[in-house]
Amino acid sequence: MRLFDRFSHVSVVVSDLEKARAFYGGVLGLAEIPRPAFDFPGAWYSLGGDLQLHVIVNPGWPFPPVERDRFEIRAPHFALWVDDADALATRLAAAGQPFHDYVSTPTGLRQLFLHDPDGNMVEFLGPTRQPRVAR
Repeated sequence: MRLFDRFSHVSVVVSDLEKARAFYGGVLGLAEIPRPAFDFPGAWYSLGGDLQLHVIVNPGWPFPPVERDRFEIRAPHFALWVDDADALATRLAAAGQPFHDYVSTPTGLRQLFLHDPDGNMVEFLGPTRQPRVAR
């Protein structure tokens, strides 16, 4: 017997809902979906199929401002597949969105890591036309 049937959602905690909406709905282009009337603010986004992203506002959550932009590839994050990582990298750069770009990885895929306004990390990965460099 399986412990669960399917993956349901990923959640991130933010301090400012409008900044989060501008990032997830604006920069990333995720579609906002209806959310139940919880007694705290937030927003839900579709990640395709039944998978969702739940943005939860908690202004008291400890986000050290000095570390919001710190990058560590092993930090907690969620990853989204893209069919053309090169096109996404071009789009992010054109929008002025900072990201960390990895082309020569053991996966053979291009990995793009970026932070939301509160420091939550999102990874996009997918095929690339960039040459892989032997390590």
